[in-house]
Amino acid sequence: MWPAIISPPIPRPDCPRLKAPIVLAHGLFGFRRIGLGPLTLAWYFRGIPGILQAAGNRVLVTRVHPTAGVVRRAKRLGEQILEAFPDEPVHLIGHSMGGLDARQLIADPAWEGRILSLTTIATPHLGSGIADFAKLRVGRIYTLLEKLGIEHRGFLDVTPGAAAEFNRRTPLPDWLPVFSVAGAPPHEEVCWPLRRLHAALEELEGPNDGLVSVKSATAFGQPLPDWPVDHLRQMNWLSPEVPTTPCPRVARLYAEVVENLWHVDEDWQHRGERESA
Repeated sequence: MWPAIISPPIPRPDCPRLKAPIVLAHGLFGFRRIGLGPLTLAWYFRGIPGILQAAGNRVLVTRVHPTAGVVRRAKRLGEQILEAFPDEPVHLIGHSMGGLDARQLIADPAWEGRILSLTTIATPHLGSGIADFAKLRVGRIYTLLEKLGIEHRGFLDVTPGAAAEFNRRTPLPDWLPVFSVAGAPPHEEVCWPLRRLHAALEELEGPNDGLVSVKSATAFGQPLPDWPVDHLRQMNWLSPEVPTTPCPRVARLYAEVVENLWHVDEDWQHRGERESA
C-alpha cells in the first residue's frame, strides 16, 4: 500500500480541509519520488502534497509506468487508489497525462461513486501538436523501442489523432463533477527548457504552457481560471521566485483547486449523513 502521507508538512496558504482523500496522478515521464534509500532527490509534485497535508488533508501520490499507454497507466492508478483507500471515495487531481489516466479510469462503470470529483491540470484532452512533431522527428526511435519491447505507447496517446479516438471512447460522465485547468503564462515567464516549444505551439494552437494549449487543456469538464505558470512550474519545478522551497504562487494555485472542491466534498458529507439518519 502506498502511504497516504508522503512528505512533511510545510507552510501553506489558506486551504480547506476536505473530508475525502486527495489523489494526485502524474503525467508522462512522471514519478512519485526519485531517491537513494532515505535520501530524496526529487518529487514529481514538488512540495505540493505537504501544502495540502498542512491543511489536514490526506494525500496520496500515485506512481504508474512513466511511458506506458493510458489503459495500462489507468489500471495501475486504480489499483493504488483501492490499496490506499478501499472503503471511501476520493477526489482525483491529474496533471498532464495523469488526467487522461483518470478519464480512462472513470470510464469504467465500476468506479461510479468511488470518485467524488476529477480535476485535470494541463491535460492534453485534444492532444498536443508537440507530440505530433515528436512523432515525425523520432518515429524511427518508436519503432526501435517497440522491437526492443520497451513500452512507449504513452508518447502516441497524447497525439491529436489518438486524443480524438480517446474522446469518442470516454465522454464526459454525467455522474461526476469534472473541472479543468490550463496553463497560460506570458512568454517571458516560461522557463528556459520550454521557451522554444512554447513559441512553436503558440503558432500552432494559440496560448499554451509550453506543452499543452489552453484549448486542449480546457476541452473536457468545466474550465477553471487559467494558471499563469508553464507546464514544469505547475509541478513547482524551476521556480524563479523561491528556488529551494515551494513557490507561494504555485502553492496558492493548488489551494484554489481544493477550494473549488470544498462544495463537492460538503455535498458528499451531507448525503452520507442523510443516508445514515
